[in-house]
Amino acid sequence: MVQFDNILASVREQVVPTSSERKKLEEAIQELQILSRQATSNLPFKTHMLHLGSTSRDTWLRGDVDIDIFIQFPRSTSKQDLEKYGLEIGHKILPDGHEEYADHPYVKGTFNGFKIDIVPCYAATSAIDLISAVDRTPLHGVYLSDQLTEELSTEIRLLKQFFKGCGVYGSDLKTQGASGYLSELLIILFGSFTNTIEEMSKWIVPIRLDPNGTSEHFFDSPLTFIDPIDPSRNVAAALSSPNLSLIQHYSRELLSRPRIELFYPHSMELITNEELQDHIANRGTSPIAIIFHTPDIVEDELHPQLQKSLSGIADLLTRHDFNIVRCDTFSESNSIFFFELSSIEIPSIEHHDGPPLSSQPHASAFLDKYTKTDVYGPFIDNDHYVVERFREFDNAVAFLKSEAIFTARIGPDIGDSLKNHYDVLAESELLTLTPEFGIHLHNYFNPTL
Repeated sequence: MVQFDNILASVREQVVPTSSERKKLEEAIQELQILSRQATSNLPFKTHMLHLGSTSRDTWLRGDVDIDIFIQFPRSTSKQDLEKYGLEIGHKILPDGHEEYADHPYVKGTFNGFKIDIVPCYAATSAIDLISAVDRTPLHGVYLSDQLTEELSTEIRLLKQFFKGCGVYGSDLKTQGASGYLSELLIILFGSFTNTIEEMSKWIVPIRLDPNGTSEHFFDSPLTFIDPIDPSRNVAAALSSPNLSLIQHYSRELLSRPRIELFYPHSMELITNEELQDHIANRGTSPIAIIFHTPDIVEDELHPQLQKSLSGIADLLTRHDFNIVRCDTFSESNSIFFFELSSIEIPSIEHHDGPPLSSQPHASAFLDKYTKTDVYGPFIDNDHYVVERFREFDNAVAFLKSEAIFTARIGPDIGDSLKNHYDVLAESELLTLTPEFGIHLHNYFNPTL
């Protein structure tokens, strides 16, 4: 345990904010409060500015500072007015900010070097008073302020950094990992980072954690953590099964073979063209990539559509007998669907089963359909009529370049982008991907725990 404790002590020194960072943050908050008062001074109703999130409760990681400012509106405010005035206030505070959308629009930008969200919400005293989902956030702030101590805040930082090292920190739909709020609740529940790691190493899926023991709601999730201020909500809803498996694995690794590397993500290495060619040659597979312009939508809309489209096209390829070894999707200014196939080419003919001989009406129709067509057969295989007929496509590249691709289940914005333009790359053409997707392809061909 000496090595374990030494590692934790070292990580603590690196994740606790410096005094200069704290001072800079405090100054920014004071300026934001002044700007907020100015931006709301002429409203027809009274609002309250709330500083929330990890910076408000001293659980943020050094160098990773997001400031969440909530503008709390009276409950009598119409949704239309909340959105209208919420955006006006946001743009007055952050003139260079841009709008994003959750339950309702909000303004996102930077201020004094910090990332800032200006979010409108309704006042609520409990979960039963919620008008929109973001109204819950101030309640989280009140709950956590009653629970946290300086010691727990440091333990939370350790857990957040550990989740970063696992690659599972963040509840956005791209990451599908653990949120900061979930990290805070786990430490509060188990009392320390070490206790939390020990508990996570022993978890057997599905896991249900309900600190208050009052929730009657059940969720189809690998991990359920009932929100202590809202028994109808699972705080861990975003956490995917693969990412929970990583948490379990790395928790066991930290206990059995403690090392500081577990707290830090793998280095971002770029694959070279030579390495890409070597991987393809060594694996004996035939990768192909569909490349298209990434739709201009927020990430929480983009990544579900990418995953849906990847699954839909993979299903389409499989139904047409193209065997997929593995596939993935990567997104930068362009996006790609990357399919590693056993072979781009498949036989020109396919075996097609007809009805059994015992099904006379269907058998007769089958024989009538195929007797005078360009097929091998019909003939009998066991007790069925069969034919060997020519495929429409025996080449995956040609197949994916055809209109057939649009018969797959594809996200609407992805479909629009594909209809505008896309390319299908194979063999030496794949080398053109390394400048933009070198990190993604390195990770694909070098999978690690």
